[in-house]
This record gives sequence, structure tokens and C-alpha cells, in this order.
Amino acid sequence: MMFNSPALFAILSLWTSYDLADAFAVPRTTTTGAVATTRGTASAFTRLFMAEDGDGETNTEQQETTAAGEAAGSDILSSPAFLKRKLEVLKSDIEKTEKDLAEALERVEVAKEEWAPQLEDLEREYSNIRERMSSQNEKGDAQAIVKVVQEVLGLLDNFDRAYGVIKPETDAEKAIEAEYKAAYQSILDIFEDLGVKEVETVGKEFDYEMHQAVMQMPGTEYDEGIVCQEFQKGFIMEETLIRPAMVAVAV
Repeated sequence: MMFNSPALFAILSLWTSYDLADAFAVPRTTTTGAVATTRGTASAFTRLFMAEDGDGETNTEQQETTAAGEAAGSDILSSPAFLKRKLEVLKSDIEKTEKDLAEALERVEVAKEEWAPQLEDLEREYSNIRERMSSQNEKGDAQAIVKVVQEVLGLLDNFDRAYGVIKPETDAEKAIEAEYKAAYQSILDIFEDLGVKEVETVGKEFDYEMHQAVMQMPGTEYDEGIVCQEFQKGFIMEETLIRPAMVAVAV
């Protein structure tokens, strides 16, 4: 059995209070006195042991009381009354949340009635501005393309005039002509990618908006009013005429 600090302190105090020589020496007077002394000492030790045992029992009782309290607390949390109260609290919180949500929705509807006309006007104005900006951008892009094409057309005209005058005879001259024609076709392909197309001429009825008649030619295979020859190419991009075609019209 182990002594805790209070018990050890009591034993040391007891031994100090007695004269060690008198406590353990053989009595000199009478046997009765020695027995009484020995019994007194034994009684003191007995009380100390009982006190130590009492402390152990007290600790055990405290542990049992703590365990019983924890079990009782667990039983309370699982009891029908506690669960019913908890359910009531949750229902109350849900009702309050639903009430707050309904009030918020009501305020939203009131705000819509008050600000809806202004919001519609703003949306309409924003849509108009976006359309105008888009139209201006498209128009600006188209104008830029038209300007670039007009600058390049002078180069194409030089190609056309050269083809009409120069007749390649040697292989070297024919190779040079092929390279020029390839470059010419590359420019036309770029025009097509930009949406620029050639104005149709020969075989088509003369159009005052698309054609520029520079002469009339009688005695052709074409009927009167039909374009029979093209002198200069015309170009158009969608509905924008970049340059009319110079043509001859059959009579």
C-alpha cells in the first residue's frame, strides 16, 4: 500500500512527538505500563492506516460519481424532452428565416416598381449605343478597306496594260510573265478575302451604277445594250462600289 503525502507527514509527525528511546525501549517500571505504551503506539498507527484507506475510498467514490454524472448528461441529451425542445428551436429559426426572406422579396418588388422604368430606359440606351458603335466600327472598317483597295488598283491596272502590250517569246520572258500573273492573282485573292469582288462585265446588261461606257460597238455578237468588251476592271464590296468598270456596249 502506498502512502500519499498527508499520511507520510502524519507518520513523521507522530514519530517526532514521541521519544524514540522510550517508544521502543523495554519498560523499567511495570509490564502494564509497557503494554499501555505499546498499545498507544499501535493505536496511533492504526488510525493513520484507516485515514489512508478512507482517502482511497473517497477517490473511488468521486470517480464513480463523475462517471455517473457523465452518463446522466448523455441520457439528458438523448431524452425525448431535450430532442423535442431542440426541434422547436430549429422550427423557430426556420420560420424566422422564411419571414426575413419574404420581407426581402417584398422590398425587391417595391424597388422594381419604383426603378423599373429607369432601368428599362438605361438598357434601351445601352443597346442603342452598342449598335451605333458596332455600326460605326463596321463602317470604319469598310471605309479603310475601300481606301486600301483604291490605292492598290493602280498597280493592277499597270499589270493589265503590260499584259496587253508585252508578248513573251523566250522561255525566260514566259517565266517572268508567269511570276507577274501569280502576284496579280494573289492580290485578287486578298481582295476576295476582304469581301471585294470584280464587277461582272462582258455578256451582262449594261448597268449605269456598275458600268462606265466609254464607247459603243456595232456589229457584235451581243444584243443591243449588252456589255461586249471590258477596258478596265471594276470592283465592289457588298453594296459599296469601289470603282465602276470601263466597258464598251453593243448597239
